[in-house]
Amino acid sequence: MPRLLDDTIEKNKRKIERAALRLFTRKGFHGTSVREIADKAGISMGKLYIYYATKEDIFIDLVHHLGRKMEVIRQRELMPLMESLDPDSLRKLAKAIGRVVRENLDYWRLMYIDVVEFRHKHFIHSFREIAGGLRTYANVVIRKSKIAFPPGVDPSLAYTAIYLQFFTYFLAEHLFKAKRHLGMDDDEAIDQLVLLYTGGRKASRR
Repeated sequence: MPRLLDDTIEKNKRKIERAALRLFTRKGFHGTSVREIADKAGISMGKLYIYYATKEDIFIDLVHHLGRKMEVIRQRELMPLMESLDPDSLRKLAKAIGRVVRENLDYWRLMYIDVVEFRHKHFIHSFREIAGGLRTYANVVIRKSKIAFPPGVDPSLAYTAIYLQFFTYFLAEHLFKAKRHLGMDDDEAIDQLVLLYTGGRKASRR
């Protein structure tokens, strides 16, 4: 296929996906019609069906593309901060997770739409892969750490829980707009969570 044609196809598909993302994240999947997506994308219904046989196919492509984007962000911005369990490293990780959540709210909105309208069938596999990968990575980090975990505690599971707790906190704050839901600002909440997970060791707040 000629390169110019490939570029045109990809350009039109991205237009459709951007329009669908805006509509899905504001009206839900079932609350959005194919015609609305076509109108928002500025293309005809006939052209839209050239690229996507069904509305769910658009949703699936969005999940894949945003998932790949988030994996790049995770590898580039978060994984380098997961090399230690010391308080300062955990605080930096929490701050970075907060930024990632704030800057990618439509990704999380799409995930919750999948949970509510599709029983999480499109995101669940990637979520399991991320959780499994985190535990594997955590095992390496923990072997280098001097932090002692209580008897019977799986350290890699504990570290994965720390990571996911930071996400849970910032999703509540920024996606659900439950501002100060722990009764304190972000810095205070991060400090308290770090204290909890490091047995009272304080971060330096740098």
